[in-house]
Amino acid sequence: MFEVAVIDSSTQSAPGIDAKRTGNMVVSLIAKGEGHLANNQFADALDCFDLALCLDPQNHWAQLGRNRAYCQIVPRWHFVMLNDHQRNTAFEAALRNAVTPDTVALDIGSGTGLLAMMAVRAGAKQAFTCEMVPAIAELARETVALNGLADRIVILDKKSTSLAIDNQMPRKANLLVTETVDCSLLAEDIIASIAHAKANLLTEDAQIVPCAATVYAMVLESPQLCNLNSARTVAGFDVSLINRYATAHYVPARLAFFDYTPLTEPFEVFHFDFVNGEIIPERKTISVRATRNGVGQCIAFWFNMQLDSEISISNEPGSTVHWDQALQCFERDVVLQAGETLEITVEHDNRIILFNSCEPIRSDK
Repeated sequence: MFEVAVIDSSTQSAPGIDAKRTGNMVVSLIAKGEGHLANNQFADALDCFDLALCLDPQNHWAQLGRNRAYCQIVPRWHFVMLNDHQRNTAFEAALRNAVTPDTVALDIGSGTGLLAMMAVRAGAKQAFTCEMVPAIAELARETVALNGLADRIVILDKKSTSLAIDNQMPRKANLLVTETVDCSLLAEDIIASIAHAKANLLTEDAQIVPCAATVYAMVLESPQLCNLNSARTVAGFDVSLINRYATAHYVPARLAFFDYTPLTEPFEVFHFDFVNGEIIPERKTISVRATRNGVGQCIAFWFNMQLDSEISISNEPGSTVHWDQALQCFERDVVLQAGETLEITVEHDNRIILFNSCEPIRSDK
């Protein structure tokens, strides 16, 4: 991106002049890097700070700038995810159940390459793992080599839906493992990536981890939770215009950190079978009974992910996994009475789960 001047060795320059010239170049590169950071051009910023460090490896501001760029390129949730013992234990147990000496595994969403390394340690003869973020793909490559598994794991710097047999992969895999899920289950495109893999990258008898998942929800009363995605009067001022920028679907929330009152029992919303058949967008109305009087203000929802027939993992309220619960606030409060039936309309487009309405069904008096 940036041209570095090549100094003719035949030209004699005073050491002080060379040092000043190098110092000016470092200052210029750092300034350009800061400009790229301000414009959310994180890869370009990283290039600038790396060039500055080539010229001055100990420069504190270039080191700090590079770290700030990396912190934007590699999201912070990677750390809590990697340190999620419950999640790691569940996936490793499921992989041990699935892997045989003939297993060729495909891991979608490498991260550090952890799931691919688990598959190989369980006995898979080879694993392919794909990662669309170049910096993270390189991290996975280095991590796999650090653990002595570079001869059995291939890191592919591509999104899984760009992979093809006889191109990036020499053969089809007979095991797929992926943890491309967010707190709502769908938003990291797990449905699309599994569907593409089944059609193009997997053998017909391939095992898939996870094999299924079910989303559950419950209606809540909680002004505290509603404040995560709306504002009305603050310090006596009407600041409600900011609500035009509120998230239109759900936000992540750790329910245990807030006061809330459940107004229904948990109920099933959608079930997804990742192995059998095609998953298509769906819209439905669910009837649920209110368990107490209250004001329905939001719906919390979460998943139970079935890794195989024996092992599952869930981010249900009260769980200690790294995923929060998903929370969607109603556009208006719904007054509920214990025992009455609610009709809740919900849909998904294979990526976003959206609750459209929650209304009590009351007979005319």
